[in-house]
Amino acid sequence: MAPGRTDRATMPPRFRHEILDRRERLATGPTPIRDLGALRRGLWLKDEGAIHAEYGGNKVRKLEFLLHGATERVVTIGAAGSHHVLATAVLGSRLGHRIDATAFPRPETRHAREVLHAATARARIHVAPDYERAIALARELAQGSTFLPAGGSSPIGTLGWVLAGLELAEQVAQGLLPEPRRAFMPVGTAGTILGAAIGFRLGGLRTRVVAVRVVPIEWLAREEIAALGDAVLDLLGLRSITSSDLAIDLDDASLGGGYGEVTSASRRAIERGGELGLRLEPTYTGKALGAALGVDPAGGPDLFWQTHSTAPLTSLLAKAPPLPPALEAMLLPRDWSVA
Repeated sequence: MAPGRTDRATMPPRFRHEILDRRERLATGPTPIRDLGALRRGLWLKDEGAIHAEYGGNKVRKLEFLLHGATERVVTIGAAGSHHVLATAVLGSRLGHRIDATAFPRPETRHAREVLHAATARARIHVAPDYERAIALARELAQGSTFLPAGGSSPIGTLGWVLAGLELAEQVAQGLLPEPRRAFMPVGTAGTILGAAIGFRLGGLRTRVVAVRVVPIEWLAREEIAALGDAVLDLLGLRSITSSDLAIDLDDASLGGGYGEVTSASRRAIERGGELGLRLEPTYTGKALGAALGVDPAGGPDLFWQTHSTAPLTSLLAKAPPLPPALEAMLLPRDWSVA
């Protein structure tokens, strides 16, 4: 057996629970694996970018569960330029839902501007001066409608990433990549990293999730991560496991100046990834790849899980009305040269 590999015969049967079948079928998969040894020795890629033709990324797996059985009107929340808001707008409207979202300010980048503008083609965006008031406004608007939390990170939404973790375990078993020592992923609302960690454990992987923080601790405390993890485990009936048993290491060092602030490591990672055709952005995936490139490659293979949509926004932007002044004001001035 090759070093770092999990023999297929030693892996437990694929975990099955009836709740995992209660979802819309939006994703195409399994998402592809690629050797990134040209960037760093022993680095591999799992790419969520094209998981949906119109808008991909890590939100698609969550929305399969969140939109199943949703009311006609769906309300959610995110920063101006939120990938979750855009994904909800695109995929929710395809399923016949009307989408409303509340937005709060964030530092401007070209990418954030495009995502915010594209979302207006499929959703009504309501402005709020800060995160707390955006939550309050969203809950007020959601009376009698389905409310989706920021990032889609509810216990139900996180189930999508339990399946993703199991999917990676199957790809390891098929010999598509060696069992990763660590999987580098951005963490903003924690559903993605928790679901993946649970899926790894159920799939027999020893892989540790390195959760690269992209939001300040005031937005996502360790206690909140633990509470969400325990709720997902309870939902799956896995009461013998707690969130403290999950193989997750929280990387607080890559955040930089705050949410949406571009770091030099993120910028370099985007540039280097671009040389291999990777389409990354500075807030989430640039920071996660930067963290993966910054560690000692000794000790076994690592994985960078690319969670950003690679679907072009051209058609959505063509259908979007001009960005109104109230939404323009949500994008806080910054130096565009690093965006």
